Amino acid sequence: MTETSNTVVAVENVHKHYTLPRETLWQPPAKVHAINGVSFAIEKGRSFGVVGESGCGKSTLARCVMGLETLTQGSVSFRGQNIHDQSLEELRQSRRHFQMVFQDPFGSLDPRQKVARIVAEPIEALEKATGDERRARVIEVLRAVGLKESDTDKYPHEFSGGQRQRIAIARALITRPALIVADEPVSALDVSVQAQVLNLLQDLQDEFGVTYLLISHDLAVVKFVCDEVAVMNEGVFVERGPTEEIFANPQHDYTKTLLAAVPHITG
Repeated sequence: MTETSNTVVAVENVHKHYTLPRETLWQPPAKVHAINGVSFAIEKGRSFGVVGESGCGKSTLARCVMGLETLTQGSVSFRGQNIHDQSLEELRQSRRHFQMVFQDPFGSLDPRQKVARIVAEPIEALEKATGDERRARVIEVLRAVGLKESDTDKYPHEFSGGQRQRIAIARALITRPALIVADEPVSALDVSVQAQVLNLLQDLQDEFGVTYLLISHDLAVVKFVCDEVAVMNEGVFVERGPTEEIFANPQHDYTKTLLAAVPHITG
């Protein structure tokens, strides 16, 4: 894998294995090989999609990239620095440059907090800023995702699902990150709202140059957003390449099976 000066994140030969509880005292504990030797790099302003069925290891990969899981083997480098070699304080400081958007917009927002506090949470944890500076940043990112200043004084339950995901995206943008890891960011939304959120992600990429790692089971979502896609099955990439090429001419049987399962509307 070749890194360049524009490489934002590089994943090199990552393995993640989990040890299960012993079933008996006399047998060694079993291991689950969630990820087995995955490598890729994403350039600045590009979008890389990982697609596969539930249980294939894609969400574990997202957590490894974020430094939320320790690695069994391999490295994840952000702008040339292996985040898994960093101290807790170094990793905390690095995290201002890469943020995550989760699948369930309501579950990822504290229902007891107003939007202003929710969106400002990353800069409160990672940066020193005055109250006025924080509020100005919150209003800036809310407007960037199509919400209003008056929304700062509302609670999550006062918004629709699509609006709540916009709040989650605003929270991810508040530190002005170079990388956003989006794990199934629209799967909990209605189809019409999905399109709005995906268009928003593309608009934000055009405006701010954000790099995306998009995790999804939905091939249509990956095709809409991503420049490159990797198809994951049982912890490995079985096929990888430019999105249009993969969709037009899949080579691996598993990819062909996934594409064949996508519903088509016929007249």
